[in-house]
Amino acid sequence: MTQEQIAEFCIVSLANVLRIARERVKTDTKFTRLGLDSAMVVYVMMELEEKLDLELSTDDFYDYPTVDALSHQLAQRRARRSAA
Repeated sequence: MTQEQIAEFCIVSLANVLRIARERVKTDTKFTRLGLDSAMVVYVMMELEEKLDLELSTDDFYDYPTVDALSHQLAQRRARRSAA
């Protein structure tokens, strides 16, 4: 799965939880600036875990605070897991 595909999953999930149009989720905007709170982070995290078959932590959303940063990190994790 590519970083672009993972980013798209992130965008869709964020748009759903924030109840905004997908077009309003900019990939370089911090999650907090989009209006994501801690309860929403948990919901998005659970969706991404299920779709990507990865374990995530709420810390991931603070360590990688944009769609671009998070999707890059998750793509690297999936690649490392596939190589193992």
